[in-house]
Amino acid sequence: MRVIPTFVIAGLLVAPVTATTAQQNNNSLGRAVTQPLRDVRIKDEKIPAVLQRAASAPYSAFGTQSCAAITAQIRDLSGALGADVDTPAKKKGEGSAIAATGARAVVSTLIPGLGLVRVITGADKVQRRAEAAVYAGAVRRGYLKGIGLAKRCRVPAAPTAAALADRPELLAADQ
Repeated sequence: MRVIPTFVIAGLLVAPVTATTAQQNNNSLGRAVTQPLRDVRIKDEKIPAVLQRAASAPYSAFGTQSCAAITAQIRDLSGALGADVDTPAKKKGEGSAIAATGARAVVSTLIPGLGLVRVITGADKVQRRAEAAVYAGAVRRGYLKGIGLAKRCRVPAAPTAAALADRPELLAADQ
């Protein structure tokens, strides 16, 4: 079968380009290009330990005794998840998002019957497990910020003042 060697070669060519930190954006071009390697489980991504712990007990009171302990946990979670919603967003051009979307569309057409391939290889199960860990990590971070707020901790162990607005507002649509 010639498909797998093609993906191995493609993966080796893009590996230097895609080597980034744990905070790699899910919409990145490099991630889109290496998706077939994850689909056939040639390249599996490890779930960070901090997210595995969060998935096992998102509402655990462990490590919530002090503001410093809460801050440390939130920083670890943010290292795996990226910035929280109450962190000011960095401006990023739309060009990279458009390129990543286009690359995902092209790459997903390379493997006929991709859904079946993902089920057979177990890639869909791995992806669901990773998505559940990311969700649990976000829940844990929110829980910790709530505990930090109750203990009157400072940011990042508690939400920012803007996130605690008395009147939530709808976000303006991008124009």
